[in-house]
Amino acid sequence: MRQLIKNMIITILLILFITNLDIVINSTKESCILFVNKIFISIFPFIILSNILLHYDYHIFLKQLFGNFLSKLFNIDPNSSIIFILSILTGSPSNTVYIKDMLDNNQIDIETANKLLCFTFFSSIPFVIGVIGLGIFNNFKIGLTLWLLLIVYNLLIGIYLRNTKSKININYIESKKDTLIITIKKGIINAINTSFIILGILTLFMIIINLIKKYFIINPISLSILSGLLEITSGINELSNIQLSNNIKIPIMFFILSFGSLSLLFQSFSILNNYKINIKRILIIKLVFSLLMTLIIYLLFNIFSI
Repeated sequence: MRQLIKNMIITILLILFITNLDIVINSTKESCILFVNKIFISIFPFIILSNILLHYDYHIFLKQLFGNFLSKLFNIDPNSSIIFILSILTGSPSNTVYIKDMLDNNQIDIETANKLLCFTFFSSIPFVIGVIGLGIFNNFKIGLTLWLLLIVYNLLIGIYLRNTKSKININYIESKKDTLIITIKKGIINAINTSFIILGILTLFMIIINLIKKYFIINPISLSILSGLLEITSGINELSNIQLSNNIKIPIMFFILSFGSLSLLFQSFSILNNYKINIKRILIIKLVFSLLMTLIIYLLFNIFSI
């Protein structure tokens, strides 16, 4: 029965793709432009950078600075401090690249990786402050506020998960290091492979969003939220074109940013496809915390006139 349902869904998708080639082609073009302008330029160099940082044991340096504090706060191995800190600075899915690198090098365990995936999803600083704050709202403070709220959001999830199972102070066997040239070469190859996986997933979600727009009549606010749940940039663009007061638009914007979109989450899951990731749990935790904090932000903005 399950296989029959799967075959029916695949058949319907195949028919939709064939009968809407114009949407498929335009969505592919749109996703390629978005990928080059927004994603590739930020993730590609940081994938290479993560290899270099691990090559020079930069995580040990960060562990000495922040490891003990973050370890006690989140109940994770101090080695993980590099992932949380760099994720704040570089955004997602770079966080997943750092997690994969440390998993590959046996520097964190899979339980810690699952925890980290829940509270290291950040939109990049240029996107939140530059594109949204300055570009959409023409207000630096709004962009900065959204970025700080995202940090608070992730901190709360990390604290909530601190009692879940994970190993602390892992004793791993350090393997022989490659030369810097080989490390950079591997980083470039890894960056190219990861980038094409991300582009493929982004394209698929773009096609789905544009097919939904064609076949369903949805009010603009609901459409922006649905688009944001599927693909973050598309949802932000939809929301920016709606005439709403900031007291309503900002909480919705936060909800889209905090959840991160299925597209972005599946990009991360695809990077970690060789590891046992608890996808369902991660999605539920992020959705629940996004809804709760969005409600709190909405009440603060509208009741207390913040």
